[in-house]
Amino acid sequence: NLSNNTTPNPPSYSRKLSTLLSPFTTINHNMVFYECLMTAKNTAHYNSLTALMKEISLKIVNNGGIVRSIQNQGVRQLPHRFKAKYADRDGNRYYEKGRFISVFYDASPSVMRQVEGILNLDEQILRNTHLKARNKFMDVNARENKNPYVQEIIREEESMKK
Repeated sequence: NLSNNTTPNPPSYSRKLSTLLSPFTTINHNMVFYECLMTAKNTAHYNSLTALMKEISLKIVNNGGIVRSIQNQGVRQLPHRFKAKYADRDGNRYYEKGRFISVFYDASPSVMRQVEGILNLDEQILRNTHLKARNKFMDVNARENKNPYVQEIIREEESMKK
C-alpha cells in the first residue's frame, strides 16, 4: 500500500550479522573478552604452533566468537624449570626456556573451556592461563558518577530537555 507512510522495522543487528556469517556459526550474546596466555616448549616447531593457533581460532569463530589478536611474545627464560607432561624425542622433560603466546578473543565461557581443553591436550604447551581481559573502553562508561566527561554529557542532555 503506497498511501501508508510507515516503514517496516529494520531487522535487528544480530539478525543482519547472522546472515553474513556461515550457516554453521551461532551468535552468542554473552561474550566475554578473554586473554589466553600460553607457554609452549622453546623447541616446538613453528608449523605445529601455527596449526594449534588455527585450530583455536576456528573453534572460537565457529562458535560465534571473535579473535582480536594473536601475539608471539618470543622465547624467554622461565621463572623456574617447567616440567612437560611427556618427554620429547630427545628425552627432555624439563624446560628452562619457553615461547610465550597471547591470544585475545571474545567468546562465551563454554567456548573458553573448549579452548582450554584443546590446549591441555596439546603436548607442545607447557602451561596456559585464561584471564578476563580488560580494555580501556570498559572504564569509560562503567562509573558514570566518577567520569567527568559522562557527567558533562548528562548535564547537557538535561539542560536541552528544559
